[in-house]
Amino acid sequence: MKKLIANIAKLTLTDKVLIFCAITFIAFFAYAFFRKSTYVNAIIKVGEESIRFEPYFVETGTRPWFAQLFFKGMKETDGLGRVNAEVLSIRSYDTLPSRKALYLTTKVRVVYNRASNQYTFKGLPLTVGSPIRLNLEKLYVEGLVTFVEGVEDKRTKSKLIVETQIREETPAFPDSSGTSEHIANALIKGDMVKDDQGNIIVKIIDKKVENAKRLVITSDGRSVIQTNPLRRDVYLTLEVNAIKIGDRYYIFDDVPLLVGEKIPINTSTISVWPEVTKINIEQ
Repeated sequence: MKKLIANIAKLTLTDKVLIFCAITFIAFFAYAFFRKSTYVNAIIKVGEESIRFEPYFVETGTRPWFAQLFFKGMKETDGLGRVNAEVLSIRSYDTLPSRKALYLTTKVRVVYNRASNQYTFKGLPLTVGSPIRLNLEKLYVEGLVTFVEGVEDKRTKSKLIVETQIREETPAFPDSSGTSEHIANALIKGDMVKDDQGNIIVKIIDKKVENAKRLVITSDGRSVIQTNPLRRDVYLTLEVNAIKIGDRYYIFDDVPLLVGEKIPINTSTISVWPEVTKINIEQ
């Protein structure tokens, strides 16, 4: 030991700096390349970076031309050729005619930190609600982590029968009640809203069309209900596959199913927002 201390004492400042740099490099190399890593599954919602509330009609989500570029098996690799992330499956559906909600079920290479009981991906925490960035075969992806393997998902699926009415009323223009005839004709019993895997989200199981009703005040002050032959009142009965969170039901993940609220119906030929008038729980 005395001999070792004597030899250290003989080292010049340059030698000590070089030895310190060598030890630091070896420690960094061991940390970077020999730490234990594993793979976990996570679901990423593409095009969002925050869980803050945005009204559903705001054009959030992914543009259709970008969404169609994704495919199962896409990978991100590091400089050594190791797979950082791989797309296992894709789920998407139309939120607006010009936007899609796009979810990627992805296997990601993570490091588990026992002290914090947390996964890290490329040096950043992998947690539900955190933003994530991927480079998937020439596609740059920004998204929001909505699920991480091991986290309990308390949502349940329910089938509802929802009665709705298409309302386009403007109080200043009573003659605008109801909707246009071409809108009424474009909605067909049996029409369905599906995701890209063919799962039915909304199905029109009944449709009733009448001449639009309007309230008219006569010259002597009486209130009279009249019909407008140029406008239509459209009543739709929908079969909805909803998600239950707590004691409320939601469609398209974030849209609440509540009486008085409007829900989106986007098919290949029409986009409308009927107002919910009654909700029946089927199962």
